[in-house]
Amino acid sequence: MKPEELRRALKLLFENFWIIRSRDPENYNFLRRHQSDLKKELNQRFGMNLMIRSQYIQLLKRPHILAPWMGASGFTAQLDYVLFCCCMAYTEGLEADTPFMLDELINGLDLMIPEEVVIDWTNYNHRKSLVRAIKKMLELTVIENIQGETGMFERSEENQEVLYTTTAQARAFLARAPQSYMEYQGFEDYWADIQANRNLEGNQLLYQRLMMEPALKRTEENEQTFVRLRNYYHHMKDYVETNTHFYYELYQDYAAFTLENRDNWQEIFPSRRVIDEILIQLATLLREQAIEFSRYGVEKLTESAWQELLERLKRDYQHYWSKEFTEMSIDQLSEALLARGADWQLFDREDQQILIQPAFGRLVAEMRQEDE
Repeated sequence: MKPEELRRALKLLFENFWIIRSRDPENYNFLRRHQSDLKKELNQRFGMNLMIRSQYIQLLKRPHILAPWMGASGFTAQLDYVLFCCCMAYTEGLEADTPFMLDELINGLDLMIPEEVVIDWTNYNHRKSLVRAIKKMLELTVIENIQGETGMFERSEENQEVLYTTTAQARAFLARAPQSYMEYQGFEDYWADIQANRNLEGNQLLYQRLMMEPALKRTEENEQTFVRLRNYYHHMKDYVETNTHFYYELYQDYAAFTLENRDNWQEIFPSRRVIDEILIQLATLLREQAIEFSRYGVEKLTESAWQELLERLKRDYQHYWSKEFTEMSIDQLSEALLARGADWQLFDREDQQILIQPAFGRLVAEMRQEDE
């Protein structure tokens, strides 16, 4: 398999939950054609399994740590996840290509929703949560919309005349566990069992994490991880930069796979979103300050220092911003930036302090107002 073919394959498999044959036959056939080489490479290099089915191809991916940024894109409330899981349970009880109405799904949910979760379909926020859950299922092609508009349910609980059908991959969404899910008393037992059954070699773990996480941060607990990263630096760098689209960057306090070209990728930082441009502007201001770093490259700001920094940011740069951000208060701007930064492991909060992570200090782009 040529390096450029492997680059294409790895991007497809790591960027997508699965490749559906009916929706993307070209990429499905490309992966199927190289399945033998890919299975061997993914198993030996990454310790990962490639699932080849007549309807889809999927690289099984599980996180190694649990972090807020791993939440489902588009979900905004805990109830979104509850309803999504209940919807998945409902569809798992159906055969492939089984049609069902929205009102049937809702009746099924009323029987499945945990007792401690109170649902009132006359409540707009509850209906909106269900709509987000269903749209996520549509996005994942677990179900398909045959007739009607899902979003109409947001407007009224009476709008339930929507027809869906399950797909062939609906029952494959929930990956296998080391034992039956019914054997676990709670999530903690399940997660401990997953961790105990990984059976990964040291470098396989590093390749997986660097491919699936924004960055690896050095801490007191993982000093040996960074010793290993330094020992295998040249070997890993040669492999990554030959066979993937990434560059391998290793610094004293963090490691990451990075890109030069930010087009044609699903999730990158910085993207072309305004909020990412604002974060770059914030990085520009931080570099102008006398910065004191902790042992692990973290800069700590008090909340008052953070507020002062944002006030200066808004004063100096808001003429570059969209209306959405220029109209925000400092508190609203702070919440937006901290949330986006947390998604990419750039910021943390601790004891009324803002922790600026070392990866944020590596941003080098600057906004300059050119003379006309």
